[in-house]
Amino acid sequence: MSADGGATWSAPLPLVPGDRSPRGPVRNKLLVLSTGAWLAGASIETARLWDAFVDCSADGGVTWRRVDVPLEHRPEAPPDPAGVWHGLRENALWETDLDRVFRWDGVIQPTLWESVPGDVHMLLRSTRGRVYRSDSHDGGATWCAAYATSLPNNNSGLDLVHLGGGHLVLAHNPVEGNWTRRTPISLTGSTDNGETWSRLLDLETDEGEFSYPAIIAAGGRLHVTYTWNRKNIVYHKLRLA
Repeated sequence: MSADGGATWSAPLPLVPGDRSPRGPVRNKLLVLSTGAWLAGASIETARLWDAFVDCSADGGVTWRRVDVPLEHRPEAPPDPAGVWHGLRENALWETDLDRVFRWDGVIQPTLWESVPGDVHMLLRSTRGRVYRSDSHDGGATWCAAYATSLPNNNSGLDLVHLGGGHLVLAHNPVEGNWTRRTPISLTGSTDNGETWSRLLDLETDEGEFSYPAIIAAGGRLHVTYTWNRKNIVYHKLRLA
């Protein structure tokens, strides 16, 4: 914690004392609601289960309350190389540890936005070939069961920025599958709060791995970063129309 704009910092403390499970923002930025409350999209990734939740704080991060995002987990199923699991053919886990891979069914790494006061939404990375979504109408106190959207997802990270009204921009790999390729990496937009989407811009289209994007809006511009073949970080500054 810093009281001087980051010049000096207090000693680090556990976010939730005594809780050894993952807490707080897992990958994406924290959301400050219109009420001033903080919501942190979080998730658990173990060898047996992937699950998403939200950590909520009403006192500026002093205390936190975990709220789970419901999801109906699927029973384990045999591999389907022609379907959502075909990306495993190119992954070493296909031959070495498939049983563990199929226990990873779930959703993780939420990205959050508030459309109007009290209505909060998230998009989630999934193992099911589609971006999943959940919605809350009580400021994040409860969430509906996560459900599939029309957006493809290759079990890779994503991040979203809310530009006001129904305008959203999502940074992601628009690829369907599970453990499939992480190219291209693109920006996709919505003008109706995520009901429909259209491709705006491909940031990378070459062969390679372009993943784990982060996106914010400031000063009339979008600022986007992502990993480039796990060797470098790419940064783009784009003017908003």
